[in-house]
Amino acid sequence: MATMKLIDELAAAYAANLEALAGVRGAMEEEQRAILKKHRPRLVKLAGNAKQARTNLFDAIEESPDLFTKPRTVILHGLKLGVQKQKGNIVWDDEAAVIARIKKLLPADQAELLIRVKESVHKPGVYDLVAGDLKRLGIRIEGDGDEVLIKGALSDLDKWLEALLKDETEEAATL
Repeated sequence: MATMKLIDELAAAYAANLEALAGVRGAMEEEQRAILKKHRPRLVKLAGNAKQARTNLFDAIEESPDLFTKPRTVILHGLKLGVQKQKGNIVWDDEAAVIARIKKLLPADQAELLIRVKESVHKPGVYDLVAGDLKRLGIRIEGDGDEVLIKGALSDLDKWLEALLKDETEEAATL
């Protein structure tokens, strides 16, 4: 069994490792900012050019739908271009009125298919019940025991490191 002195030493070692990782992270982020600063003017210019080129292409296709009757789409320079039929959305102003008309105007078996009725237990209400009522209803509480907690000011560092290592693993898998 561990002593509080041992826990203190282990926590100090863990905190020191996190601080070292934070230092490396800071250095990497500084280099990333320098790279972005170096390439930013070109990125902004190219993004603007791309946006204008897309607008020009969109306008040309929109003005010439007769070019896309058969086939409705073509692939040019790796881009799928043309026109496509939109699915459309079903809308209504008053759902209660639509439900009432479905019930009145359509057969019951068809109305059953069109109207969704869902019953479920309201969990926030259940939390207010006493233990005896929960037991009688067949409801139990799970996962309410103690668990180890290690959380600090550098907790976002853990997420960053996990994402970094995940990216590294994915890159290795594609090689």
